[in-house]
Amino acid sequence: MKPTVKIVSLLLAVMMLFTAIMSGCSISKEWSYKTSDKELAIGVYIYALYNAYSRAQSYAEKLDDYDSTKDTWLDKEITDDDGNTEVASKWIKDQAQLICLEILAVEQELKRLNATADEAMVTNLDSAADSNWNFGTTYTQYIGYVQPLKTTLEPYGISYDSFKLVTSTFVANEDKLFEALYLEGGEQEVSKDEIKKYFDENYVRYSYLPVQLYTSTTDEAGTSSNVAMSDADVKKITDEFEGYAKQVNAASNASETSSKLLSEYLTANGQDESSIVTNTAKKDETNAGEELEKAINDLGEGKATTLKVGEGENATLYYVFRYTQKEAEDDYLNDTNKTAIVSKMKEKDFTAYMKELADKLDYQKNGAVDGYDPKMFFVAKEPETTAATTES
Repeated sequence: MKPTVKIVSLLLAVMMLFTAIMSGCSISKEWSYKTSDKELAIGVYIYALYNAYSRAQSYAEKLDDYDSTKDTWLDKEITDDDGNTEVASKWIKDQAQLICLEILAVEQELKRLNATADEAMVTNLDSAADSNWNFGTTYTQYIGYVQPLKTTLEPYGISYDSFKLVTSTFVANEDKLFEALYLEGGEQEVSKDEIKKYFDENYVRYSYLPVQLYTSTTDEAGTSSNVAMSDADVKKITDEFEGYAKQVNAASNASETSSKLLSEYLTANGQDESSIVTNTAKKDETNAGEELEKAINDLGEGKATTLKVGEGENATLYYVFRYTQKEAEDDYLNDTNKTAIVSKMKEKDFTAYMKELADKLDYQKNGAVDGYDPKMFFVAKEPETTAATTES
């Protein structure tokens, strides 16, 4: 054979291999994992690998020697949210396999339970998947526009069907399995008494009104700055809020008294009710900030207090009130929120249950899966700097 023919043949072979990989198929078979009644496309595994890669990178970024310009972090040990430590590349492949096995295991379990995913949920998730795949999304000004996911994922051999299976179908199936296990009528149904007990031990209803102890100004150049209030003005507001707390703590109808006093304060200061933050949340998930969250949780039922956070031109004074658990129950314990509470109660149990299903699954693995290296997703990124830019 002439050398030129050999070269052409070699190039064709390389192109065929590249095409097979980029189309999400191995040369021998196009599946990745399968059971007796279901098989997953190789693209499902690739997307699972991509998903696991992104999570692993977030853990690697916490390493002291993480370097965004090199893929060496993939050979270092990372620690995930569950405290598991493993070399990043192996963690990624293990997680990708677990995702695939759980997809198959959940479908098998739903068949056993004669349950099917909620149609409305499937429709909504499919719609979101389609939008993200074809059109991308727009977030805040800090993140900006995110390009269609197909632009990012298709070059790796991930098809829309593979993407949708992991992000839409699997989520809907997983949600249905959780419901079939723990909600009313489920195999491991959580009783109303158990829900109430968990709620009373872990949830709190509260309200607070923040008042900035400074004024903000903007100069002609558009530069804003804060100026701390005088000590006399700070004392006046503090005394007023402490007076409210004292009245509320002595009242037999604490929540009514608190609402009345705050309403009078807002009216006198030209503010509306939107200035008051009222919420029912898990005690460690109030999103109110560490100091304020502690103040809320330390309060007795039907009690009020004041809290100053920050100093000088950054100080804020809070009037804080905690409702009784009975009031919290009346506000929050409806059918919709009960599902959310059970999700919190059984989150770890369900994760362990899913892994157990995957571990027991009778499946086959395509050897082509092992040919995919997580390093295929690496893109060097220059580290962000805080150096100031100057205008000429």
